Amino acid sequence: MKDRIYLDNNATTFVSPEVYTAMLQELQMPPSNPSSFHYYGQQAKSRLLKARECLAKHLGTYSQEIIFTSGGTESMNLLIFGFAHKNSPGHIITSNIEHACVESPIKELMNHGWQATFIKPGAAGSISIEDILANIRPDTKAIILGYANSETGVKNDIAAIAQIALQHRLAFFIDAVGIFGKDYFTLPQGVTGAGFSGHKFHGPKGTGFCVLKTPYKIDPLFQGGGQEFSIRSGTENLPGIMGLAKAVEMACSSIHDIESHMRSLREYFESELRIHLPDISINGQGQRVSNVSNISFPGVDGETLLIQLDMNLIAASLGSACSSGSLEPSKVLLGMGLSRERAKSSLRFSLSRYTTKKDLESALPIIIGSVKQLRSMN
Repeated sequence: MKDRIYLDNNATTFVSPEVYTAMLQELQMPPSNPSSFHYYGQQAKSRLLKARECLAKHLGTYSQEIIFTSGGTESMNLLIFGFAHKNSPGHIITSNIEHACVESPIKELMNHGWQATFIKPGAAGSISIEDILANIRPDTKAIILGYANSETGVKNDIAAIAQIALQHRLAFFIDAVGIFGKDYFTLPQGVTGAGFSGHKFHGPKGTGFCVLKTPYKIDPLFQGGGQEFSIRSGTENLPGIMGLAKAVEMACSSIHDIESHMRSLREYFESELRIHLPDISINGQGQRVSNVSNISFPGVDGETLLIQLDMNLIAASLGSACSSGSLEPSKVLLGMGLSRERAKSSLRFSLSRYTTKKDLESALPIIIGSVKQLRSMN
């Protein structure tokens, strides 16, 4: 039986063996709560501190700026609502192609007196500096954007936008889920906070973290025992956190090799598709993270192609896994100004550091053959 080929790593990644080992070691520890004062509790607290210091070291930040969460959605909700609770209603600048974990909280704030400008990126797929500057108002209080779009992989110029935020004394929150573990990046001065998700870079599901730069303060989403600097109450998921720390360490210590490997494979993948299907289009003209190809196949229904590939043991996606239940074309592609026809003919292929050239050599004939077969049927 042929092996399945997994090309949907922006939806989730498998847990690496090293991460599994780190979690298993913690699960085999005596019962311990980092908030307990006895020996076992203090040992757990020490391990929690080491995990926090590991993240801080690799993110170039301070350990007290790391807040452990359950993932990207909670991280961004915590930052956005925590910021809003600390401030009277004002104006937010964002875009119309953000992940639901950013878009939904902002729309909820709009039900409570906040206003927001949703900038359209155009075919480039990134937000222009000129559009940011043009939409700053006297009552603007924050800029909230993704570092890299999860569907197209296109990156925003976070360093330049951070400078604008500094100059205008605006909070600047970024959804960094789409870039971490894929490309080298930094959090430049001017970034107020950023959200991350463990299962996107071979860590465990249900783990994530925020970076919240000092001295900025936000309100907690819920009240409790005051864990995580009284910002995220609840007994820490120590096995998950140990796995998360190992995943961060592995991603950051080899990020240049990881990026080079995935970029090389993606270039090969797109080049081979163009040779055999010269009319395809890559969606998103801006700079992309190393692992994403969002491709339009003219004359083919994307959903039908996705099913055909799945029947042939290849996993891809129509777009964000969080909105995969929708029968509508990708709101990201439509938000970039693509026609409904082009959006409906598009699929996303996303690689990981464990993807091999052999995987792509096996997948390419099936993808090409499926597209040609569907076109002939049409």
